Amino acid sequence: MDAGTNLLYLVVSGIMVGSIYSLIGMGFVITYRTTNVFNIAYGQFAVLGAFIAWSFIGSPPGPSASLQPVTRLILPLAIPLTVICVIVFGLLVERLLFRRMIGKPVFVTFMLGLGLLVLLRGLIMLMWGGGGLRALAPTIPVGSMTIGNIPIRKELFWSFGLALFGALAFLFFFKKTRLGLAMRAIYDNQIAARCLGVSARLNSQIAWVLCALIATAGGVLIAVGGTGVSMGLENLVLVVLAVVLIGGLDSLLGSVVGGLILAIGNNLAIYYSANYIPGFDSIFKMILILLILLIRPHGLMGTKPIERV
Repeated sequence: MDAGTNLLYLVVSGIMVGSIYSLIGMGFVITYRTTNVFNIAYGQFAVLGAFIAWSFIGSPPGPSASLQPVTRLILPLAIPLTVICVIVFGLLVERLLFRRMIGKPVFVTFMLGLGLLVLLRGLIMLMWGGGGLRALAPTIPVGSMTIGNIPIRKELFWSFGLALFGALAFLFFFKKTRLGLAMRAIYDNQIAARCLGVSARLNSQIAWVLCALIATAGGVLIAVGGTGVSMGLENLVLVVLAVVLIGGLDSLLGSVVGGLILAIGNNLAIYYSANYIPGFDSIFKMILILLILLIRPHGLMGTKPIERV
């Protein structure tokens, strides 16, 4: 590919990967906006959801299949079972841990989330074991395709489409539906929203269920894209933190912007710095976060706090 085509490829593939990052970041933002919880265990949600999906969907046949084969169910049965298990998990987390934290300071919920991270990691290791990479049977078309002169993997293209649909659906939900507006009202002014009859508990339950479902969807899309199902998916928490800190902790649209900036920037950084600064891509996320926060401490599209004195 010539220089122009290669640059276009880096941007297009960055947009497609960034859409997945954006969708995953939305789960973090929804929880933070609705419950005021800085969910540091979010990466483990993706790991747990991916392992649950693998347990029902199974591995593809062949040498890449897991050494611990599972019975593969048909997708129309495996996907609903995965969704049901993830919904139950989200409800349990909300009911047993975070319902009592409504109205508590962010630091308190952060420490509880840190404990949840350690607990989930231990449970995953106990139930599925930590070693080995488990290939996930394809849930979307795989292979290669060409858009113009740009080669694109089919799974990346389909993941982009699903992530884009999900992101638009959540934006519509929070801006146009009655329930979504109620959840936004809880974030803007919890006391006033309660006085108007908005249930903080119901909104908290919905937020945690959405959080678990989005994390699972992100984990599955990334696993299908070639990384497989393993404990390595917990590194998603670093990606999510970068996305929400760049875009803004309380902005769904900011998650979209942050995800695209991160993915496209990471592609360009890897390609153009490989021969000059080896390993630059490993610190690119942190440098980008620092630059953004120095310019806009609340993120590119986050709400600037107003203090009255």
